[in-house]
Amino acid sequence: MSYIGIDISKAWFDAFCLVRKTGKRFSNDEQGWVELTHWIAADAVLVMEASGPYYLFGACWAHERGYTVSVLNPLIIRRYSQMRLSRAKTDAKDAQLIAEYARDHTPHTWTPPSKVNQAMQQLMSLRDGLLRQQTMLLGQQEAFTHAVVTEQVVHQVLEDQKRGIKESLTQIDQRLEQLVEAHYKECYQAVQTIPGVGPKTALLLICMTDGFARFEDARSLASYVGICPRVYSSGSSIRGRGAICKLGSAKLRKLLYMCS
Repeated sequence: MSYIGIDISKAWFDAFCLVRKTGKRFSNDEQGWVELTHWIAADAVLVMEASGPYYLFGACWAHERGYTVSVLNPLIIRRYSQMRLSRAKTDAKDAQLIAEYARDHTPHTWTPPSKVNQAMQQLMSLRDGLLRQQTMLLGQQEAFTHAVVTEQVVHQVLEDQKRGIKESLTQIDQRLEQLVEAHYKECYQAVQTIPGVGPKTALLLICMTDGFARFEDARSLASYVGICPRVYSSGSSIRGRGAICKLGSAKLRKLLYMCS
């Protein structure tokens, strides 16, 4: 099997062909991905990291054209590099490491999230950003109330920005509600039957799991959230206190903790 390791950044991506032992850089746009298809075999497996939003276009583009795609957690490649005592850290070297990891471990095939789910994730990301802005504005407003001089323009600008953010949040929430009701209504209602889980938590759970379609069983979901039990013991003397393994979505874990 021909594995192609791909390390993606905003403007370009580096690809490494394990069979030919060669690498090449392409622009991270449609033209670059077309050039990649001319450089690789038709049955090649494209393996990449989930590097923020930059990998999604190429992964979806290749999947739609029939290529097998695998998307890895960046922590996996980092630990793989440490295990091999790698000293170099470049885009080209990372692409080679990704290809070699795929050869040694045969990663699972990636399936793109639905277009509805991608839209919901964009809305949730925008919502989180607006909430951070709102918190910052409230902090500024609180600080200005203790100032000796009161500038009316400052007060007016802050109020206008707060009002604009509030209106945008309302618009986003309404759109999210429309999407979840249209595409995940049964799941949305079922999740809210869990004690402590309200509409916002149910919506976030559905958004981050694509209506739970991303996971085959409850164990996989618990692992994704980072609430699996972690046993800490070694030999006859080390008997540490058990806890949850927090390798997962901190946002979901925090929300579920508040619900519980």
